[in-house]
Amino acid sequence: MATTPSSVPQEADVEILFNYLGKRYEDAYLDSPNLQDFVRNAISTLAPHSQVLDVGCGTGKPVADMVARAGHSVHGIDIAEEMVGIARGQVHGSEACPATFEKADMRTYMPLSPGAIDAVFAVYSLFQISPSDTYSMVFRFGEWLRPGGVLVLGFTPSSVLVEGQGTYDPLWDCVREVEKPWMTRVTKETLLSEERWRKVLEQAGFRVEVERSFRFVPKDEQHKPEEVHSLIQARKMEVDSLCGPFPLPDKHVVLSDLDQRAWMALQHRIVIEEWQDPILGPTAEDQRILGLGGGLRAFLTASQVSGKEATQSLLAYPRNLPFAENEFDAVYSFMALDTVPNLQTALSELARVTDLSSPTASITIVQAAPDNEVTRLLNTLSLPLNSESESGQQYSSHQGYLLHLAKKVLSECGFGSISLHRVRAKYPFPGHDPVFEAAEAVAAPWFCGGKNLAEAKKALAPHLRNLFIEHPGVLKNDLAMLVARPTQN
Repeated sequence: MATTPSSVPQEADVEILFNYLGKRYEDAYLDSPNLQDFVRNAISTLAPHSQVLDVGCGTGKPVADMVARAGHSVHGIDIAEEMVGIARGQVHGSEACPATFEKADMRTYMPLSPGAIDAVFAVYSLFQISPSDTYSMVFRFGEWLRPGGVLVLGFTPSSVLVEGQGTYDPLWDCVREVEKPWMTRVTKETLLSEERWRKVLEQAGFRVEVERSFRFVPKDEQHKPEEVHSLIQARKMEVDSLCGPFPLPDKHVVLSDLDQRAWMALQHRIVIEEWQDPILGPTAEDQRILGLGGGLRAFLTASQVSGKEATQSLLAYPRNLPFAENEFDAVYSFMALDTVPNLQTALSELARVTDLSSPTASITIVQAAPDNEVTRLLNTLSLPLNSESESGQQYSSHQGYLLHLAKKVLSECGFGSISLHRVRAKYPFPGHDPVFEAAEAVAAPWFCGGKNLAEAKKALAPHLRNLFIEHPGVLKNDLAMLVARPTQN
């Protein structure tokens, strides 16, 4: 619990701040007819007995309370235990449609049934997370919602800022580190423009349906500035948010071959977060495994599969796999499709060498998630990749396009039981100069041997400094894992 604030506002830790505020926050912000009308209209679009998630639920009022009173199940999460306790005491559902609450950080939270939630409300709860996390959360909302599900966002747009407030971040197209006095503390906030919110929602597979902005004055003796509040209601239109960002391109852009030594040095750094469910399925002792791209070891370690190695391994993807038909029980492709000139042929080759009749038959394809920080960094570079020529290819391979096509081709080859999963991963850079270390590690696979390596490292450095403010010495490297098994008859 925070101590009584002094007359000089102090920068606030989010959890401490909202534990300190508790009921006072509700008293200041509850009486908002515009918000309540918007929430009521959004609730009216839901089917009876819907499953609703309230992200950053606070004291449960007004959102969770309105959802419960409308006859829906609601689960609220909040980082502040004090807020969660108040919500449990004053928001009540029914036996058929319960209202439940838990202390959780939205950035690491995973619903019990992802992909089955009917609506997500995140009303005024995304201010105090980083630009990277803000972008990522919208994609994760898409992963949690069923197709056609509803997302409601509440925010203050960056258009209200005056010159000198915050710092523009070109990596995420937002304003970061906006310091402002708020409820006797000073907060640091991330703000996006209305246009940028629409774009991010589109990239995550949503269609904006309703928008509203209004002015609001909190009812608090120590905090009465007029605020601009914006609300958006959007609907999930794409089945697999992990195949984003949307819209998908029309074709695959083939990248130059990687420098294999630099690529392997980068992959040796990868750490799969331990708190996840087992990443890989069960493996037999004598299972024949083909590994492509060099990332299988980290996945086996994270899945607690000790002593297991690939039967065969290839760093680069040849035009045709030099293996017999049905030679393997399982194939793992790790970030190996970006440089393949003919995706259709390459994916068919994966199916050809995998034994459909094997009880452990599977094809696993791992590519970058749509919010992957390394991919985002590379996409900011306006330099030709790994080439002495100024006409060299820029990094524009679309990870979602690769996965989308893989679903189609593998299904046609008999591997039609397909699932997509997010894998939380990271690259740590523990040295004394993590910016230099990360710039070298990220740029070298694409630019090693070319005259643009030094320029690429220089261009990456300011973005890396910002990212390392948010998570020191770590690049988030979330992955999208497609698992294809034989079609069930």
